[in-house]
Amino acid sequence: MTSPRPTAPRPPRPSRRRRPPYLAPPIFQDLQVLDLLEISGSQIRAAHCLTMHQTTVSRSYRDLAQQFSLQPRSQPRQACRWGTSTSLRHLRLASRAHRLEAGLLRLATDALHQSLLAGLPGLQLVPPHFHNATDWATLIGQGVIDGALVSSLCHHEPLSPARLPHWPEVQVILVGQLSLQLVFREASAPDGHDYWTGQLLLPRQQDMPLLHQQLAALPYPEARPPCRHQEPQDWLAQMHNSPVAIPVCPGLAPLGWWHEQGLNALPKQPPLRERLWLLLPAGLELEQPALVTLRAIRRRLSHAIAREAAALLELRQPPEPEPPGGGPGLAGSP
Repeated sequence: MTSPRPTAPRPPRPSRRRRPPYLAPPIFQDLQVLDLLEISGSQIRAAHCLTMHQTTVSRSYRDLAQQFSLQPRSQPRQACRWGTSTSLRHLRLASRAHRLEAGLLRLATDALHQSLLAGLPGLQLVPPHFHNATDWATLIGQGVIDGALVSSLCHHEPLSPARLPHWPEVQVILVGQLSLQLVFREASAPDGHDYWTGQLLLPRQQDMPLLHQQLAALPYPEARPPCRHQEPQDWLAQMHNSPVAIPVCPGLAPLGWWHEQGLNALPKQPPLRERLWLLLPAGLELEQPALVTLRAIRRRLSHAIAREAAALLELRQPPEPEPPGGGPGLAGSP
């Protein structure tokens, strides 16, 4: 009887160590505070995102403003409103190169599309914010962000499907199309959906001009959203506080999620479609980790488009009055 041959030892599995969190070098740390100010729109939101005290954010900005002779713009919620300079832009481009060398991509978008980015590795997530398309391009050109997912409804003029917008030093890639719907909480229409008398809560007209243009004929007054409402949960919470309808992309949530939240489609709304553009710096050569991240975003968007038809909310009409004698009025019944 022959002895069994010894089994060759298996090679050890490679350890799946998580990549350590990206730490900006000291030379870029104050700059990161300024970038978050530009992205988030306020010192309070920037401090929350950076887990800093607001006085620390304010002090960092004052130091940079003095060093680079920055003059904040008078108009609030404007791209690069905290001030720019040629030397500051070069410093931001150096910071971008350092991030990309570490395999990290700083992408931004608004509350409508934040779920396409949430939780992906290789992304330095920043607070969602509504900007018009030109302001997004400015933030990329100045090096504040490395890219952005931008809705065509943020552009100032309608473009044919075959045409893409153009900005200097920015490349635009069409990544897909999505449907939007205006939704409201069913509890805010106790007398039936046809008699809903609430308001439309939309991003500012300056930020999504084409959305406002398409909804101008609706017979509903418009509510002005507070500037601090930039997070998805802030918008959803508004429907619990007042009778308002907000725009959503139904395909970006799991099937049935909207109805589970007690939401329904607004009656007599026009069909809304958007094209999603990926804005990146022109001529940017991405490392493999960033390319993997962009492919993951495309997969998420493809899944959203595939389930979109089933995800769209149908208007559930008020029940028909019962026929004389009671009982359901069924066609063909005696």
